[in-house]
Amino acid sequence: MNQRFKILSLIVFTLVTTACSTGSFQTESNEQTVTKIPLYKLMLGKPLTDNVVADFIASNHCAEVMPYMLCKEVGMDLMTDSNQIIVGVFLYLNKAPGFVPNEGDFTPYKGELPFGLKFYDTMMAVEYKLKRQGVGNAGLPDAGSIPDRMHYIANYQEARITIIYNSGPDEDPLIYAILVNK
Repeated sequence: MNQRFKILSLIVFTLVTTACSTGSFQTESNEQTVTKIPLYKLMLGKPLTDNVVADFIASNHCAEVMPYMLCKEVGMDLMTDSNQIIVGVFLYLNKAPGFVPNEGDFTPYKGELPFGLKFYDTMMAVEYKLKRQGVGNAGLPDAGSIPDRMHYIANYQEARITIIYNSGPDEDPLIYAILVNK
């Protein structure tokens, strides 16, 4: 009798363990198939009064310096038009001063970047990644400029992104910030 109880207990334990582990595998695979949309994409095109946007601004202590909402704690600037609609989002990838003078450093943005870019990508790596995805003219920007001696700006009009590098195009600079436009 004691032997039967041990065998029955082992069978029950095996069934329960198998059922639990099978359920967790199904949950994991279901979670992996759900595509997360980065928050900055959800906010583009929405007014500052939108619930998602207003909650983001309040919870991240964003400061208003029109036409921007400076969200230093999360490494973002929300750029608005005259109707206070978000038309662009700056993502600062390294601890960096923003484009608004005398406003201090931004914490690096830690979320997902467009086109699979990474914060440590050089200009050469960015162009390679964008070329593989058919962005720009073989990965090269539609337009580029050097507004100061410290940054090179590469504009990809069709993809609606502008990549700001930390120095001129004749080096292989790192990404300073990415502007995602509506």
